[in-house]
Amino acid sequence: MDGTRDTGFPDGASVEALGSPLARRAEVHGSLPSTQERARELARAGAGHGTAVLARVQTGGRGRLGRYWASPPGGLWMSLVLRPGLAPGAAHRITPAAAVAGAKALWELGVEARIKWPNDLLVGGRKVCGILAETVAAGGEGLCAVLGIGLNANLDPEQTGSAAATTLRRELGRDVDLLQLLGLLLGCLEVELGRVGGEFRAVLEDWRALECTLGRRVRVRRLGGVLEGTAVDLGPEGALLVRTSSGTVEVFEGEVERLQGEFL
Repeated sequence: MDGTRDTGFPDGASVEALGSPLARRAEVHGSLPSTQERARELARAGAGHGTAVLARVQTGGRGRLGRYWASPPGGLWMSLVLRPGLAPGAAHRITPAAAVAGAKALWELGVEARIKWPNDLLVGGRKVCGILAETVAAGGEGLCAVLGIGLNANLDPEQTGSAAATTLRRELGRDVDLLQLLGLLLGCLEVELGRVGGEFRAVLEDWRALECTLGRRVRVRRLGGVLEGTAVDLGPEGALLVRTSSGTVEVFEGEVERLQGEFL
């Protein structure tokens, strides 16, 4: 474990003392290339459900499609090893559940976060949090996934390297206690991930109440090409339903941008 730590950044003992089943074992680093990659290594080595990896700084953080994610001091950069007892075919449910959890946690802080399909949290149209869920080929039965969350907390928007980003510091006008923030987020995640198996329809209803994508004209860039239309709803498994001139298309992956206005 890296001994370097910011005075406001939680250590492993304080994370484990939160008592969350999602962070029974915590590995906290001062600097790490990627919490996601480290959590994947631990998962492949047999790490159990509730193994958390956090870093004060990531030097090679990434989001969806391998895109660079600036991770300076002041943010909450973490990845969780999850063995939720789900069939592998249910892996796609983790992302919307985590997005709902993140949005609810931010609302409890007084930040009116909205979900942009499939995995971003926005405030006032600016990104404050990214979510990345990946399956891992690991020993044991059932699904093993690594859930990465990058939350712009106690930093200025300029430090993110993106003109389309915001931070909790900007939105609240103050810094937040990162350990308390982590505890709040883990609590919301525990509830929402616990509904993935049997109450996923309820998760999607909450997603609809918190989203900023539906009803918009969108352009979706995906592996099979680009399509344009209106985002009209979610499918029963969380896919985005886009109504086009040739019919409604079910989109399971892709990058979404809003048309007729600013890009989201």
